[in-house]
Amino acid sequence: MAIKQQSSFPLRVLADLSLLFCILLAPVCSATPATAPATLLQLKSSLTDPEGVLSGWSLEADVCSWHGITCLPGEVDIVTGLNLSGYGLSGVIPPAIVGLISIESIDLSSNSLTGPIPPELGLLENLRTLLLFSNSLTGTIPPELGLLKNLEVLRIGDNRLHGEIPPHLGNCTELETLGLAYCQLNGSIPAELGKLSHLQQLVLDNNTLTSGIPEQLAGCASLRDLSVANNMLQGNIRSFIGSFSNLQSLNLANNQFSGGIPAEIGNLSGLTYLNLLGNGLTGAIPEELNRLSQLQVLDLSMNNISGNLSISTAQLKNLKYLVLSGNLLGGAIPEDLCAGDSSSLENLFLSGNNLGGSIEALLNCGALRSVDVSNNSFTGAIPPSIDRLSGLVNLALHNNSFTGSLPPQIGNLSNLEILSLFHNGLTGEIPPEIGRLQKLKLLFLYENQMSGTIPDELTDCTSLEEVDFFGNHFHGSIPERIGNLKNLAVLQLRQNDLSGPIPASLGDCRSLQALALADNRLSGTLPETFGQLAELSVVTLYNNSLEGPLPESLFQLKNLTVINFSHNRFSGSLVPLLGSGSLSVLALTNNSFSGVIPAAVARSRNMVRLQLGGNRLAGAIPAELGNLTRLTMLDLSFNNLSGNIPAELSSCKELTHLKLDGNRLTGSVPSWLGALRSLGELDLSSNVLTGDIPAEIGNCSGLLKLSLSDNHLSGSIPPEIGRLTSLNVLNLNKNGLAGAIPAALRQCDKLYELRLSENALEGPIPPELGKLPELQVILDLSENRLSGEIPASLGDLVKLERLNLSSNRLDGQIPPSLLKLTSLHLLNLSGNLLAGAVPAGLSGFPAASFAGNDELCGAPLPRCAPSSSARRLPGTVVAVIVAGIAVVSAAVCVALLYTMLRVWSNWRAVSVSSSDGEESAHSGGKWGGAAAGDGKYWKVGSPMSAAAAGEKHSSGSETSVLHAGKSTEAAGAAKS
Repeated sequence: MAIKQQSSFPLRVLADLSLLFCILLAPVCSATPATAPATLLQLKSSLTDPEGVLSGWSLEADVCSWHGITCLPGEVDIVTGLNLSGYGLSGVIPPAIVGLISIESIDLSSNSLTGPIPPELGLLENLRTLLLFSNSLTGTIPPELGLLKNLEVLRIGDNRLHGEIPPHLGNCTELETLGLAYCQLNGSIPAELGKLSHLQQLVLDNNTLTSGIPEQLAGCASLRDLSVANNMLQGNIRSFIGSFSNLQSLNLANNQFSGGIPAEIGNLSGLTYLNLLGNGLTGAIPEELNRLSQLQVLDLSMNNISGNLSISTAQLKNLKYLVLSGNLLGGAIPEDLCAGDSSSLENLFLSGNNLGGSIEALLNCGALRSVDVSNNSFTGAIPPSIDRLSGLVNLALHNNSFTGSLPPQIGNLSNLEILSLFHNGLTGEIPPEIGRLQKLKLLFLYENQMSGTIPDELTDCTSLEEVDFFGNHFHGSIPERIGNLKNLAVLQLRQNDLSGPIPASLGDCRSLQALALADNRLSGTLPETFGQLAELSVVTLYNNSLEGPLPESLFQLKNLTVINFSHNRFSGSLVPLLGSGSLSVLALTNNSFSGVIPAAVARSRNMVRLQLGGNRLAGAIPAELGNLTRLTMLDLSFNNLSGNIPAELSSCKELTHLKLDGNRLTGSVPSWLGALRSLGELDLSSNVLTGDIPAEIGNCSGLLKLSLSDNHLSGSIPPEIGRLTSLNVLNLNKNGLAGAIPAALRQCDKLYELRLSENALEGPIPPELGKLPELQVILDLSENRLSGEIPASLGDLVKLERLNLSSNRLDGQIPPSLLKLTSLHLLNLSGNLLAGAVPAGLSGFPAASFAGNDELCGAPLPRCAPSSSARRLPGTVVAVIVAGIAVVSAAVCVALLYTMLRVWSNWRAVSVSSSDGEESAHSGGKWGGAAAGDGKYWKVGSPMSAAAAGEKHSSGSETSVLHAGKSTEAAGAAKS
C-alpha cells in the first residue's frame, strides 16, 4: 500500500514538494543562469584537484570557456553541461550544485568523490544525464531523484551506496538507462520500475538484492539489456522474460535461481547474449533455445542441468561461445553439434560434466579456437585427425580417461598455445613433431603413464612458459639444449626416472621462476650456471643423488623463497643458499652439510619452515633463530649440536613442530616451552638434558607428540601433562624419572602411543590407564619399579597392539580381562612376580613373554600341578578344615590305644596259662607279622611287634581303623 502511494505522486504533491524546497533553500530558488559561475566556483572550492584541471575556472574568463563546461549554443552563461570525468578529483558534491538550473548533463564519474549524493539534485528539472559512477560516494540513493521527469540516463553504480532502490525512480518516466551496479544495495527490485516504458538498459549487477524479478518489469517493453548478475535473487525464472521482444542481452548469472530454464526464452529472437551461470537451475536444456538464431554467447555453466547436450549450431549459426561447464550433462557429444561448414563456434567449454565416449564429433567444428572438455569421462585415443582443427589455440582434455599415445599430428596445430592432457591414461613417448609448435606456451602432461626420453625437439618450442611432466615414467637425461627455452618460467619434472647431471645450459633459462626436479635419479653436482637464474623463486631437488658442495654462485639468487634439497648427498657449507632474505622454506634434511648453522639464516624474517635435520652440523643453536617469529617448523634433529636450547626461541610463538632430537644438547628442558601454544610436536629425545620435566608443558594444549626419551631427566612426571587432551604420542623412555605414574594421564584420551620404560617409576599401575580408548600402538611401562597387580581395566584397551610390562615387581595373577585385547600381537610380562596359571587365551604368545615369573605356569610355560588348578579356599574355611582334621586324628589315636590295650590284656592272660610253642608262634604270625628278613615271628608282646602293628594302623583310613577295632573286640570275646 505504501509503495502505491509513493509511486503515484500527483502533480500537486510534486508542486508542494518543490515549494517546500524553495522555502528551505530560498537562495537556490532565486538562482538564474547568471549565477552559474558562482555556483561552479563553490563546486571548485569543495574539490581537491590533483591535475589542476580547474585552475582556469575564474571570473576573469567566460564561464563557457572553462574546462569541462558546455553552454547553450548562441547563449551567454547558460551552462548546460558539466564533464569532469576521470581527473582524480576528491572531495564532496556540494548542495549548492542545485544552482545550475539550466544544466542538462552532469558527469563526475571515475573520480574519488566521497560523501552522499545531494538530494538537491532532484530540483534540476532540466537534467537529462547524471553520471556519478566509479567514485566512493556513500549513503543511500536519494528518493528526490524521482522528481527528475526529464532524466534519461542515471548511472551511479560502482560506489559505496547502501540501502534499498527507491521506488520513486519509477516516476522518471523518460529514463532509458538505469545503472546501479557494484554497490551495496539490498532489498528487492522495486515493482515500480515496470512503469519505465522507455527503459532500454537496466543494470543492477553486484549488489545483495533478494527476492525474484518482479513480473511488473514486463512493462519495460523497450528493454534491450537486463543484467542482475551477482546478487541473491531467488525463485524460478519467470516465463514473462520471453515477452521482451527487443531484448538483446540477458544476464542472470550468479544468483540463486532454481527450477528449469523457461522455454519462452526461445522467443527472444534478437537475443545475442544469454548468461545463466552459477545458479541452481535443473532439468534439461530446452530445445527452444536452438531458435535463438542471433545468439553469439550462451553460458549455462555451474548449474545442475542434466540430460543430453541438445545444442546444435546448425540452427545457432552465429553462436561463438558455448559454455556448459559444471553441470550434470551426460551422454556423448552429438554428431550435429557442428553440422556442415556453416558453424561459427569458436569456443566450446564442456568441463565438469558426465560426458563420455569419443571426441570425434568435435572435429566437425572447424572454426574452434578453444576446446575445454576436461573433467569428464571421455575415453579412447586422441584422434590422429585432430589437426583438422587447424585454428586451435587452446586444447584442454585433462582429467578424463584417454588412452593411447599422443598422435604425431599434434605437431600440425601451428597456432596451439595451450595443450593440457594431464591426469589421463596416456602412454608412449612424446612425439618429436611437438617441436613444430612454435607458439606453444603451456604443456601439461603430468599424471599419465608416458615413457621414453624427453625429445630434444621440445627445446625448439621456444615460446614455452610452463612445462609439467610430473608423475610419468620418462627416463634418460634432461635435454642438453634446455637452455633454448628462454621464456620458460616453470619446469616441473618431478617423479620420473630421469638420470644424469643437470645440464649447465639450464642457467640460460633466465625467466625461470619454479624448478622441480625432485624424485628422480639425477646425479653429479649443481652447475655453476645455476647462479644465473636471477628470477628463480622455488627450487626442489629432493630425493635424488646429487652431491658435492654447493656452487658459490647460488648466493646471487636473491629472489629464492623455497629451497628443498633434502635426501641428497650435498656437503660443505650452507652459506651459498643464504643470499636471499625472502626464504620461507629451507629444507635440507638428510644430506652431509657441515659446519655451524650460520646466523644469516635469520635474515629471512618470513621463514616458516627450517629443516636441517640429518646432517653434520655442529656448534650451538644460533640465538638469532629467535628472530624468525613466523616459523612453524624447526627441525635440527640428528646433527652434532651442543649447548643449551636458546631462550630466544621463545619468541617463535607460531611454532607447530620443534625437533631437536638426536644431538648433544645440555641443560634443562625450558619452562618457556609452555608458552608455545601452537606447538603440535615437541621432540627433544636423545640428548643430554637434565632436571625435571617442567609443569608448564601442560599449557601446550594443542600438543600431539611429546618425546623426551633418552635423556637424563629426573623428578616425577608432572600431572599437568594430563591437560594435553590432544596428545597422541607420549614418550618418556630412558630417563631417571621416579615417583608414581600420574592418574591424570587418563585425561589424555586421544593417546595412541604411551612409552614410560627404563625409568625408576614406582607404585601400582594406575587403573585409569585402562580408560585411554585410543591407545593402539603400544603401552610400554617396562624396566621400572612398578608393583601391585596388573589392573583388570587394561583389558578395556581393545585397540592395543603391543603391551610391555616386563622387568617390574608386579605380582598376583594375570587378569583374564587381557583376553579382550584381540588386536594384541606383542605381549611381554616377563621379569615380574606374577603367579598362577596363564589364561588359556594368551597361550599363543611365546614363553619369553612370561619368563622370569617363577610361580607362573600353564601353556606356553610348563603345566601346572593338579593342586594348583584347585580353587583357592578362603582363610576361614581352611581353618575349619584344619581343626576338623585335628579332632578326627585325636579320636583315631584314642581308638588305637584302646584297641592295643585290650589285645595286650587278652594275650597276656593266654601266655600265663600256655607254654611258648607253636600256638604262640602262630598267633604272632596273625597279629604281629613276620620280621623283615630272618623268617622268624615276633611275639605279640614284644616291642617290635607292637611297633609294626602301630605302623599298620596309622597308615590306614578311619574306616579301616574302626573295622580293625571291632575285629579285635570280637576275637577277644571269643577267647574269653
